Amino acid sequence: MLDPEKRLTLWRQIADRLAEEVTAGRFGDGRLPTEPQLAARFGVNRHTIRRAIGVLADQGLITVEQGLGTFVARHLEYVLGRRPRFDADLRSQGREPGRCVLSVATIEADPATARDLRLNRSAPVLQIEMIAYADGVAVSYGIHSFPARRFAALPNAFADTNSITAALVRCGVTDHTREVTRLLTRLPSEREARYLEQALSRPVLQAEAINADLANVRIQRSLVVFAGDRVQFRLAGGSTGETIGRPGSGAQPANRRPSPAIIGG
Repeated sequence: MLDPEKRLTLWRQIADRLAEEVTAGRFGDGRLPTEPQLAARFGVNRHTIRRAIGVLADQGLITVEQGLGTFVARHLEYVLGRRPRFDADLRSQGREPGRCVLSVATIEADPATARDLRLNRSAPVLQIEMIAYADGVAVSYGIHSFPARRFAALPNAFADTNSITAALVRCGVTDHTREVTRLLTRLPSEREARYLEQALSRPVLQAEAINADLANVRIQRSLVVFAGDRVQFRLAGGSTGETIGRPGSGAQPANRRPSPAIIGG
């Protein structure tokens, strides 16, 4: 029962109660009751229920699909292992991967990219900017950088395969591994929020990854921002370091950079 004498508003009490039930797995079929059903249960009007539902949606606990209902959020699990295999992770969970390439360009390496790829600062790098999807829902926005002199054929290979891994194989990289991953939680920029189709107030997980070929030569640096309420990370067995799951309410401001967790070495 709700307590009208509490200092918390009724919609906040309802939001807290529903959040507990979602976390406890009460809604086994993944669907929440309708607004009228919830209004009748808590003895309030539908406007109060909408405010409570809006809070849960902002927290990433539920998704509201117009005309279909309100559902417990289904999170994509991305395995942080030695081999970066995003598409394979999606398909293993019955999800269909997709991409929207925003730009492909050759530019001068910035200091961070030059450092991570062990290049001269003036060295050219190939950058691919894109959005990744799972079942048509945006899950990440990223910029992927490669040494341009070595991978001059990569743009055409990527256009043919729509897969970075497959494109690298065409360029002679038969296998590659994740050497370092740096993770931090923060709030998104306006550009990132727009591409991820989420509110500016909802945190994201930023992953900086460095990949190397079988000769331990660094071939790729990726800076990817994941929608915090749609993706959770799992550290694969045999790896070392720390990892961060879905970002919570303690996200860092966008202009503040905490020390990231680092995986690998």
